Amino acid sequence: MIVEAEVPLKLTLFGEHAVVYGKPAIAYTVSESIKVRVRESEKFYVSSQNLQIKGVRVDLHEFKIENDNVRKLIAYVTEVINYFNEHYGYKEEKKAAIEIESNVEPSIGLGTSAAVVVGTVAAYSRFLGLELQKQEIAKISHEVELRVQGIASIMDTHTETYGGFVFIKEGKVEKLEVPPSISFSAGYFRRIMTTAEMLRNVRSLKEKNPSLFTTLLDSIEKVTVEARTALTSGDADKVGELMYVNHGFLFSLGITVPVLDQFVSMARASGVKGCKVSGGGGGGAVICTKDQRAELLLNALGGKTINANPTFQGVTVKLI
Repeated sequence: MIVEAEVPLKLTLFGEHAVVYGKPAIAYTVSESIKVRVRESEKFYVSSQNLQIKGVRVDLHEFKIENDNVRKLIAYVTEVINYFNEHYGYKEEKKAAIEIESNVEPSIGLGTSAAVVVGTVAAYSRFLGLELQKQEIAKISHEVELRVQGIASIMDTHTETYGGFVFIKEGKVEKLEVPPSISFSAGYFRRIMTTAEMLRNVRSLKEKNPSLFTTLLDSIEKVTVEARTALTSGDADKVGELMYVNHGFLFSLGITVPVLDQFVSMARASGVKGCKVSGGGGGGAVICTKDQRAELLLNALGGKTINANPTFQGVTVKLI
């Protein structure tokens, strides 16, 4: 028996970084996904045939291959297994081979790490014979992220578990009804700084100028709340205007890099209604109101487009 969980990736529309400090955010799941397969094995192991891994180091003294993305991936999977051992009493007799399939690079602002966690929780729990509801999958996935990262909002794990457009505020998730007339183009650039470095930049501003930091977060909150109304009412012009405003605040927080700012500025000059960084920053994902000019510009500047069409199912599990 093989259990397969498919998890949609996500884009953040409004409120990234601010959500870590208790402010609201809006995100939605896209037509790109990660699959996690679990099957019985004589020992635990994790494999991936197509997950792109960069930045490998080799310790020739101890003959060890080191890579931050691999280490993080293993940490997430291991913590999921540990969680079920601790809370459900499953021990070594439930060993499994876990395979991860992804067509996009890790750490680009699309929630790939959260997707690995959600997919492993969903697939491994079913492998153990459990029938978890989405609420339970989201809760466990967030706990696992907190254990590994130390700090994390519920946004990525909950968005990818439930699917669709979601409004996150004060630890609660509200699904939004967004008309099909609101659509987006998106893609990503190579990251030159990690999410951890971006979080440190934001924290540094908070420590150096707490008053300014509070003002910025309050402003992002106001934009996010206004965007919620614009999205649900189908006001694409307003959504686009607020995207540019939100990008400016993220620039002020110190999480953008020159290629992102250049892309957003050029998109605006070319007439694209709205555009902004999406996610952690330091490179990574960008999102614009649906526009072929944005997609052409993204490719021209060395980025890669993704399928940004929304999906609404969230995580799904099946036996294959």
